[in-house]
Amino acid sequence: MSWFVLMSPPAMTPSLAPKAASLAAELQRRVICFAAGDELYAGEWLTNFQRAEGAWDVCVEALRPGPQPTCDAELLQEFCAQTLARLARAFAGHHPASAQRPQRDSLRALLTLHVGPSGRPEVWRQLALALTCADLWLGTWAPPLPAPAAASLEGGGSLPWEVRRELLALPAELLFCDRALPLDDLRLRQAAAGALLDACGAAFTELLLGGSGADAAKVSKERQSVLRTLAEWLRALRKALRLLPTHDPAMPLRVLVVQGDRLLELTRANPADASEVLQQLVRWHLKGCEKDLAMVLRPLLECLFNASSGEVCQSLLPLLTDLAGGCWPQAVLGDFDLDWHSIAVQALAAIRMAVEGAGLEETDGDANDAEAALAVWQTFAVTVREGTHGEPDLLEQLPGLAISKVERPEKRSRMFEEDEWHASPERIANCEALPQLFGLLASEMLELLHVPPDPADAEGLLALRDVRAAAQSTLSAWAVLVGRSALWQQATWSPLQQVGARLTGSGAEPLPEEAYREAEAVLWFSGTLAESWPGAMDGPGGAVLPPASAVLELGAALDAAPEQWRPLLWAAASSLARTGPAEYCQRLLEWTLQRPPTSSCYPELVQLVELPYAESIERLCRHLSTAGEVHVAVGERLAALAFEARPAAALHEDSVKAQSLMLLAMRHSMGSDATLLCQGLAQKVIPALCQAAEAEAQTARAERDPPWRAAQALFGTLSATLPAVAIAPNDRDHPAVGLWRDRWPYVEAALLRWPPSDASDQPHAAAAAALVAAAQMLPVFFPESVQVLARSAAQHELPQVQLEALRKVLASASCRTMDAAGLTELLNDNVLTAVEALLSREDALVANPPTVSALFRLLCDEKLRSLLLARPALGERCLVLVTRALPECTSADAAASILHFTAELVGSQDELSAEAAHRQMLVAAIPELCAAVCRALASHEHLAELDEGLLGAAEFLLRCSDALPAELQPALAAGLRGAQVAEWSSERLQRHVAGRADWPRKGEWLDQLQQIVCECQRERRRATLL
Repeated sequence: MSWFVLMSPPAMTPSLAPKAASLAAELQRRVICFAAGDELYAGEWLTNFQRAEGAWDVCVEALRPGPQPTCDAELLQEFCAQTLARLARAFAGHHPASAQRPQRDSLRALLTLHVGPSGRPEVWRQLALALTCADLWLGTWAPPLPAPAAASLEGGGSLPWEVRRELLALPAELLFCDRALPLDDLRLRQAAAGALLDACGAAFTELLLGGSGADAAKVSKERQSVLRTLAEWLRALRKALRLLPTHDPAMPLRVLVVQGDRLLELTRANPADASEVLQQLVRWHLKGCEKDLAMVLRPLLECLFNASSGEVCQSLLPLLTDLAGGCWPQAVLGDFDLDWHSIAVQALAAIRMAVEGAGLEETDGDANDAEAALAVWQTFAVTVREGTHGEPDLLEQLPGLAISKVERPEKRSRMFEEDEWHASPERIANCEALPQLFGLLASEMLELLHVPPDPADAEGLLALRDVRAAAQSTLSAWAVLVGRSALWQQATWSPLQQVGARLTGSGAEPLPEEAYREAEAVLWFSGTLAESWPGAMDGPGGAVLPPASAVLELGAALDAAPEQWRPLLWAAASSLARTGPAEYCQRLLEWTLQRPPTSSCYPELVQLVELPYAESIERLCRHLSTAGEVHVAVGERLAALAFEARPAAALHEDSVKAQSLMLLAMRHSMGSDATLLCQGLAQKVIPALCQAAEAEAQTARAERDPPWRAAQALFGTLSATLPAVAIAPNDRDHPAVGLWRDRWPYVEAALLRWPPSDASDQPHAAAAAALVAAAQMLPVFFPESVQVLARSAAQHELPQVQLEALRKVLASASCRTMDAAGLTELLNDNVLTAVEALLSREDALVANPPTVSALFRLLCDEKLRSLLLARPALGERCLVLVTRALPECTSADAAASILHFTAELVGSQDELSAEAAHRQMLVAAIPELCAAVCRALASHEHLAELDEGLLGAAEFLLRCSDALPAELQPALAAGLRGAQVAEWSSERLQRHVAGRADWPRKGEWLDQLQQIVCECQRERRRATLL
């Protein structure tokens, strides 16, 4: 970006707009002053010049003499070229229809004039941009071809290749992307799209062959530029076809087939950049061009894979992901003419590179590549199962659509006939290639899943945990495809059977440590697979056994492992054990309880093994509880495990979660006897925890960051006493009710008196989570839960945890059991009182977006919204916070919450007619609200994304347009002026809001709103001195 990008003052009024004659005389002097450092006054004048009537003509005249030799003249021409490029973005708005073609021709003449030997790139690039904008507005863009008699690089009578390449690249950059021209009218967009489609044959030929004669010093950069431009063209053409479905979608592909040799040459020389071209081709899911697409892809993929080195291999992951989402699964099932095996080899190589290049065994290894490589295989499995659906519509993925009653836009697959593909379950089950692929994947994955050679390598273990999380998702996706054929049996369970035979067949001879590394990985792998596929494996003598039964045969072998490997092996085996069916549950639970991995574990290992072990125990006990029997011995054992003492070094971020799972397992083991569970915990465990929590409270005020572990354990234990199903609203006889009533002072102390940790929000977080669960399962505590959470929110400066808990409590079924009058009184006296207290601490709230987000999400609750409609004074205070927080809010989540609340508070025309005081409040507030919304839209990039924030802003504008049309128009205009939005962008946004009824679907209206906001932000950035 040039240093001529200027500060943006308020727009000039027409009466102050200088005329063309005076502009021309003053322009040179102001440019010189600005270059000399007078950025304030000269910058303001130059910015006003770009907005003035006559600026276009003045710039054209300044450029008409051609390149000038003096520095001052060069500066002037550079500024004038930039001004023309800026104004050309709204070409049709600056020139009447009769003058548009002559003005376009004058740009072409200026470009020709400034590309000679003395031409400066700073000038001709801006003129090329202006010319391309004009051609796209007119719908007449055509590729710049060399003159028939002169095809040299110098161009002879034509434009030089460097300029032609620039003109070839610009159209794809100016349509269907964040730089898109503001072509508001559908006819204009279709005309521009049609121009690109009609010209693509000549454009591709010129692009691929035009720079083939570049000198050796520039050849690498030239190839890179050509490939990137081609990728952008393919992306733009694919989107253009959605606007013009009558065009032949295969025509661009046939052009590439003709230029196949040149494409292969470029691919061999620049495989990384060529992968971007192939990505766009793989996304060409359009009916009627499957054969043409395969003809292009086959040789290019073969060439690319052969040319890919190790470093390039990792850069192919985005391409492999796209292949996995379409062509590759279709090829595997015989529906697409492509070498699926070569793609699989490349996808396996990506996993292998993650192991060898950035492997987990290296202390500086990064697991990101491994996770991305596994995600490719997950995408493949999901696509086989679900088929392809064309490109997803981002609007379809917005959860706020349902909330704000937006009609869902027509799917893109209906706008243009996508190549949707689905394979029947029978075809998937009979496909022999799938188990072959899974067998190859399993082999590579097992290498990736090995623990570090040193089990005490904490960093390597943490990296392994991240990779296993990705592997778990991949295996879950593949598990749905697993069948009962012999090929599937071999692919899925042979690793487990081989490891079992090796462990049990060694006799007294010790095994090498590598055997235990392999065994641990296989046990984890098999458990993860069986978790999602509760099938069976073939056992000895033709028996059919659950995979979990294997652990019952391996106990002695695992117990004999070296001490440093035993905890890892036990934890992995427990993950497999928890997948067993109900008839094996008792035996598997006893086996697992006898082998707690934390009993002989390095502190570094605890974080890796404790939580999976607790999850396994909880799952097994859940199966145990289905019979309703009481297992007192199991419950006592679990209580001992949950509360066993451990050194501080063995505590980690998941310690409390693991303990809570143990307590939940204990509740399962008690079956239907809630009295026995509550009495058992109330006798010793809970009193001991209460004493420990009180001791923590005594020392907490002297600590900088108290951990509050005893308090967390106390509230986790109280949660474990809750019934699995909510009791009746008036049931006060359930044993958990009395236990909670006795310990209620500790809930109040944690939320109202004990000093919280700034780092973890404990004990607030633990107490609030327990209250949410109690309010749901013990409805008698719903009013008290609301009261104590509201009091805590009122007295703490940044009560994010309490506000989020209140929102969950109000959304629970218990809320619906209260009578309307009682609920209204409860919310008015507690929640809205807490809101008033928070609004009195406005400065602290504005500085903390997470708390602001939590507050406004709570206020979006329909019950609170109805109360705010009847309390306009409180609603006004909320809107004052909106006007302060929104303009400077850089948090996408907080901005979305604020905007959604504001739109909901506006409501409908009928609501405003019924609530006169509320309407009067909104009328008074709408100028400041529009100012805040406009400043936010013009400033924050996250509001230019098709996401919840932009949806909230759209809802606010549309509701105001419907309910307060007379008040919105002047307020919106003033807000856009205050946000320093360019005049033509301001008018465009106002027309778009006022013309909502002209759009048949709101989704399309939102698409165009996004383009307008992007343009407003682009103009603002241009008008800001960097």
